[in-house]
Amino acid sequence: MSFMPEYSWEFLSQDEIESRSLRAMQNHIEYLKKNSAYYEKKLSQIDKSDIKSIDDIVKLPMTEKAALSAETKNFYCSDNIAEICVTSGSTGNPLVMPLTKIDLERLAYNESMSFNSIGINSKDSAQIMVSLDRLFVAGMAYYRGMIALGVSTARIGVLPPQMQEYYIRYLRPSVLVGVPSYFIKLAEFLKNNGKDIGDSSVQKIVCIGEPLRNEDMSWNVTAKKIEVLYNAKVYSTYASTEICSSYCDCGERTGGHSHPELIYTEIIGENGNPVGDGEVGELVVTTFGMEGMPLLRYRTGDMTFKIKGKCSCGRNSVRIGPIVYRKSQLIKLKGTTIYPMTITNVVDSLGCCDDYIVELKGHKNDDEKTEIIIHIAADKKELNKVMQAVQAAARVKISVFLSNKSTISALRGDARKAVRFVDNRK
Repeated sequence: MSFMPEYSWEFLSQDEIESRSLRAMQNHIEYLKKNSAYYEKKLSQIDKSDIKSIDDIVKLPMTEKAALSAETKNFYCSDNIAEICVTSGSTGNPLVMPLTKIDLERLAYNESMSFNSIGINSKDSAQIMVSLDRLFVAGMAYYRGMIALGVSTARIGVLPPQMQEYYIRYLRPSVLVGVPSYFIKLAEFLKNNGKDIGDSSVQKIVCIGEPLRNEDMSWNVTAKKIEVLYNAKVYSTYASTEICSSYCDCGERTGGHSHPELIYTEIIGENGNPVGDGEVGELVVTTFGMEGMPLLRYRTGDMTFKIKGKCSCGRNSVRIGPIVYRKSQLIKLKGTTIYPMTITNVVDSLGCCDDYIVELKGHKNDDEKTEIIIHIAADKKELNKVMQAVQAAARVKISVFLSNKSTISALRGDARKAVRFVDNRK
């Protein structure tokens, strides 16, 4: 798939985007019924001609993550698999994602479109500072996307701070791609050793895997800190292995743009119906153009909202806000509903922990026996500050224990990401 942004649907009118999305959905249904054992049964009573308007899409069945996990092989649509990727398992059991050669080209095209919307071009040079192994799709996607865009790209991966600084000084990249918390740790390590990363060549930082915005779309403490430490602009992006697509900031930084030729976006309420723009609901996606394991109305479990109106960049594609919370991580404690992100946002804002993790203990079917424990690697004097700040935000008392990095790492297990929440309830 050649990179030709002029042919993207993003700058078309909303009516034209909907018209093309309708045709794409009809073709998608036909492909799924023909090639997927799961969807052959699921769509047995549905024909593509039944979907006559964009409003008819809500009549189609949704795909649950549990079904995808239990019947993965039945979702496969091709035997010509070129690459195998696996999800991180941060919200459940890891899922295997098969990618064909076409899927890999689609993946590169998606990231090229995202990076291009930020303003990255062949005059830039980039360093990919995330894992490029362990069946991780993101590192590969960012690398392929940069290459397709003509950007001089270095596959640095996750290295000790001294080595990262060496390559930043030596290769002089204008763009970095990585995890926000990692960027902060790197900059603060260098600062503590008398070095300032803010005088480097870096101009743009694309942040993945962790939120950069508050629900009102303002930059959170993490985003502001990175911009000050690096003297560079930050850009947020949301993606997942299953959807093989991303929602990325454009140069105006007004929310995550979808690429409508690759993905159909819905935000639904508890009743399964669409919610209004600006109203928080569950992100549901349909992946157009996938060969290996395309999905129909896949429930991501991530709660976000559509942003109203046309973006000032000129794109008419659907934009989403930050992930407000994940449905699977809802916690009920002493009559109060809490989401882990409420806690992690507070701890991140304090900036006093070298590392931490939120652990859930007790029994999943007994709210009275549920216990939340925050393990922090920090100076003893920070304990009360963390405890008070979290209690104020969560409106309930939560235990905070002094710990160390090795214990926290053990609680994290084999997770590929720097997981901040672990559910150890029985």
